[in-house]
Amino acid sequence: MKHDNLNEIAPALVAAQAAITYAAKDSTNPHFKNRYADLQSVIEAVKGPLNANGIAFIQTPSEAQAGFLNLTTTLIHKSGQFISDTATIPLPKNDPQGYGSALTYGRRYGLAAICGLFQADDDGEASALHSQPVVALANKADIETINTFATGADTGPVVAKAFTHYKVKTAKELTAEQAAVIIKRCIETVQK
Repeated sequence: MKHDNLNEIAPALVAAQAAITYAAKDSTNPHFKNRYADLQSVIEAVKGPLNANGIAFIQTPSEAQAGFLNLTTTLIHKSGQFISDTATIPLPKNDPQGYGSALTYGRRYGLAAICGLFQADDDGEASALHSQPVVALANKADIETINTFATGADTGPVVAKAFTHYKVKTAKELTAEQAAVIIKRCIETVQK
């Protein structure tokens, strides 16, 4: 789901993603002996950049079929514009502990996914990140918005010209920054 208009939240998300680096793998799974970024690491990685750009996140569980949990993650801009998506997570056990485990798991992955966050080790992987810029790709909501604009009589030519300029054939190939520019130009075209 998304707000009908994304002209405020889209550039704010681009700016936030430019500041988001990675979530450190600071916890160990005792069953598989692998390291992962826990919920606290994910929140610490995204909350500052999101808040600095006028965006808050909300995660709400809702009713689901038996044995599952629905969790909606919403990014809401101070303008009231928002994007959200709902994940359906199987419960490992049908009791409060299973519900809590699924909720934590869903919150971690839902927030990381909607923000374009990835996990990195604290050592070599993290230092490699500082030497190479990370380019965030356009998210699902932006891709859908651009595809809608591509079919518009007034905005279709704007999208076609942008695709040629960025040397892409589909919206899925765009970076988050490029997508934000196209959406902004299309909104300006509609408002003329």
